[in-house]
Amino acid sequence: MKATIFAAVGLALSAASYAAEPVNSGEGYQSDNSAVSTKTRAQVKAETIAALKRGEIAYGESYPFNQQPQAPRPRAEVRAELATAKHAGEPSNEK
Repeated sequence: MKATIFAAVGLALSAASYAAEPVNSGEGYQSDNSAVSTKTRAQVKAETIAALKRGEIAYGESYPFNQQPQAPRPRAEVRAELATAKHAGEPSNEK
């Protein structure tokens, strides 16, 4: 009988301790709010949209991101490079 009472009291006390609000002692995370923005929200949004249009922001499956896009090469140049590689016996990535 005593064991049942002790078990019930122990269960009640442990449940109460989990239900209590945590005590903030001030030793946890302290945020740094000293930075002050020099731009408005509209300015930041406009800069972001412009960067997206220029292709400077990577998202989705485009990681890792190459900052400098390569200029397209003429088809004849690519074919000549492929012919040279085939002649040298390099493996091809063609499917």
